[in-house]
Amino acid sequence: MKCIAILETGNYVYKLESALERKGYKFDVVSTPCNVAKGGCGLCLKFPEEYLPVVRNEAALCNMPIKAIYRIIPGFSKNKYQRI
Repeated sequence: MKCIAILETGNYVYKLESALERKGYKFDVVSTPCNVAKGGCGLCLKFPEEYLPVVRNEAALCNMPIKAIYRIIPGFSKNKYQRI
């Protein structure tokens, strides 16, 4: 299953993605879905759920706190998001 991580700013998202890429991981920066964006950043990091510990650890090492992580639950016409 896929997850999204929401950080404080779009710059943090890009910096985290870049730090993970330097370590050999390739994740996507995508727009934050409207139903989980609560007036915050419009970008988030999308990654497979099995890499959740890697993303959390790298964010902590880079001093970029993750505001929220959601599991993407595919739906028939819309995806649903479950906070982890």
